[in-house]
Amino acid sequence: MAPRTAKPTSASEPPDPTRLRRESAGRYQSGDGRFSVEQASGGWMVVDNEQANELGLPLVRGPFGTLDETRAAMAAARRGPAPISSIAERLAARPPARRRTTASSKTRPEPPPRLVREFRTGDGGVLRGLWQQVGFHSIGDDDASLRRFAQRNPGMLLVATRGTDVVGSAMGGWDGRRGWIYHVATAPSERRTGLATDLVHRIEERLRAVGCQKVNVIVHDENEDGAAFWEALGYGRTTAHQHGRELDA
Repeated sequence: MAPRTAKPTSASEPPDPTRLRRESAGRYQSGDGRFSVEQASGGWMVVDNEQANELGLPLVRGPFGTLDETRAAMAAARRGPAPISSIAERLAARPPARRRTTASSKTRPEPPPRLVREFRTGDGGVLRGLWQQVGFHSIGDDDASLRRFAQRNPGMLLVATRGTDVVGSAMGGWDGRRGWIYHVATAPSERRTGLATDLVHRIEERLRAVGCQKVNVIVHDENEDGAAFWEALGYGRTTAHQHGRELDA
């Protein structure tokens, strides 16, 4: 009896280029590693690691409304010709310009990149300083309460940094029935850069991952700018009123 031929394992099979591998919340990688997909405020953006734009930078496509549209765009990119640019040749042929050294021609250092990470022990003091700048004063902002919140809601207390500076925050909680978003704040230097929207989308993605179907936020009546921000993200006003009281220790 002839011996059976072993079926190749999945490890020996080539990766499926159409499959999106989840790297983290809101971030995916194509099966062949060519495309990076990231959720932005306007939709899904696709970074092509093999094709470049006219400036020689990785080609970015999007935004796309759904991941299915994103997959279709990647499939079309694989079928189409690579863009051709002569900028690299033109720059190489150009003689180097002579720079005059003056006091005003000093090169300004590039600002450090902005990153979003999870809460760490020791962030409390800096976060409270940020929250005071935007007028947040809440019971439960002390170090012990923040640690408990982070333990009960893993990955949902986000801190945005630029270099060593904390420039943004957002907190997401789920009680098993409803989700809540608290303390979405940005430093003055980061206003109108899309940071707050990005933080909200990251929290929504994490709440969705644990089974949350509805999320609420609290906006004070006098905070018109805050109400406009949330309404722009699709959060509608309700006719209900919040009631609360402080519990004795």
